[in-house]
Amino acid sequence: MILGIGIDLLKVSRIKKILDKYGYTFLSKVFTENEIKRNSKLISKVNKFAKCYASKEAFVKALGTGFKEGVSYKDISLNNLNTGQPFLSLSRSIKEELKKKTPTGYKPVVNVSITDEMEYVIANVIISLEKK
Repeated sequence: MILGIGIDLLKVSRIKKILDKYGYTFLSKVFTENEIKRNSKLISKVNKFAKCYASKEAFVKALGTGFKEGVSYKDISLNNLNTGQPFLSLSRSIKEELKKKTPTGYKPVVNVSITDEMEYVIANVIISLEKK
């Protein structure tokens, strides 16, 4: 059973413009320390931050809240398994919000898929429900 689906398309140059203008101020408001540390050293850092940003946007769409009701960008963190597969780490408050939306006897499963080209990043998040 699917609880929610979210998708976000982002032009990478949008993130570059914001980074050029606001730098660390932007990073510290939107990304977790782990995301900043991991991505700042990369040659393709703008692309990586765009993937993180799009994933956060797609998640809140799937959750159905948007960035309101106490939901912030820093509550969601994009990570990767050793295989490269992306996954989202969620704050305690987001897990509680997700729990409220999950019917008794089920547990939520969050899947994220990301694709990119030179100019664009697309993130898709599906929150499904699995019987306990």
